[in-house]
Amino acid sequence: MGAMAVALHLPENHFDAYLTVPVSALRALHYPATPPSTLPGQQRAGAHTDYGSLTILLPQPGSRGLEIRDPRSGDWIEVTAPPGTFVVNIGDLMARWTADRWVSTLHRVVAIPGQPARQSLAFFHQPDWEAEIVPLDGSSAYPPVRSGPYLRAKFTSPGT
Repeated sequence: MGAMAVALHLPENHFDAYLTVPVSALRALHYPATPPSTLPGQQRAGAHTDYGSLTILLPQPGSRGLEIRDPRSGDWIEVTAPPGTFVVNIGDLMARWTADRWVSTLHRVVAIPGQPARQSLAFFHQPDWEAEIVPLDGSSAYPPVRSGPYLRAKFTSPGT
């Protein structure tokens, strides 16, 4: 988060006070092999944004199917990651924090024919449960929220 703070022209330790007891999670995601042909538009994970501050993915080399939506054109763009690199998604809380200077990335995983089974590691970075998230620019773009209750509401809301 220090690099994020610097990129936002804040002191490197700006987010430290929000990360004393973070409620982050690490998930191992398994995607079974796909058959030689798939249905048009078939998805393995539907379009969504991540709820927390950011998500760090370590995709298996050569894996395919992760797509992000271009907010301007509406087109879906395949994400390719060179071996040994990470994919970082901005989440909904970071979008709130930055008053949409950084936007939460709408993404999905599509079924590509003939792909082998694969694993992906996803680290969902969340601030402390009680962290109050307010726009860093002092604007009223979003009302203040506490991280934990905000995330719980997202997890328990129908359709999420």
